[in-house]
Amino acid sequence: MPTLLHIDCSMRQDSSVTREITAIFVEEWRQANRDGKYVYRDLGTSPIPHADEAAVVAGLLPREALNDYQRVAWAVSEPLINELREADTILLGVPMYNYSIPSVLKVWFDRITVKEHMIGDPTSEGLLTGKRTVVVTARGGAYGPGTPRERYDFQTPYLRALLEQIGLDRNLEFVHSEMTLAHSVPSLEQFKPIADASREEAVKAVCRLALAS
Repeated sequence: MPTLLHIDCSMRQDSSVTREITAIFVEEWRQANRDGKYVYRDLGTSPIPHADEAAVVAGLLPREALNDYQRVAWAVSEPLINELREADTILLGVPMYNYSIPSVLKVWFDRITVKEHMIGDPTSEGLLTGKRTVVVTARGGAYGPGTPRERYDFQTPYLRALLEQIGLDRNLEFVHSEMTLAHSVPSLEQFKPIADASREEAVKAVCRLALAS
């Protein structure tokens, strides 16, 4: 039975582009995988507690060696880790905040990046290797190759690095929706056609990727 783990992290609700596009992916995936299991986490409305020293150490030690503080910390991390391990496809909805990822998603990575998931080098195999990862982003401006703000994109390279260290970069797809602020910022109004075209391409991409899962 295929399992989809879907994570949203936008602070926005109805007006969130990432939520809109990941929801389209989910709808298509569930239609194509009627016997599949769907797991959803909304980090934007239900954030995970920040990792502290006890949480980090708990991810490094055998479970039987944990003290009381570490066991409490592990009780937060363990469900997240189990969800990730059980998933065949991981869908991340990631808006760009201040050129990078939302802090609530960083906390999720801090919790699931444990010793057992780390791989020694980019070519070695790990517990998570072989899973499929789809990252849906929304960016208020344009950060693609050749654009004036390309060098400000700390979102995509950072996510690639995080996913690579736990082996989730082998079957990785990014879907970008750019210039999303064109419809809400008057000075960017001229870029509405670019924003609309980018969103349309993102929708087409997630529909294709969902059916290929």
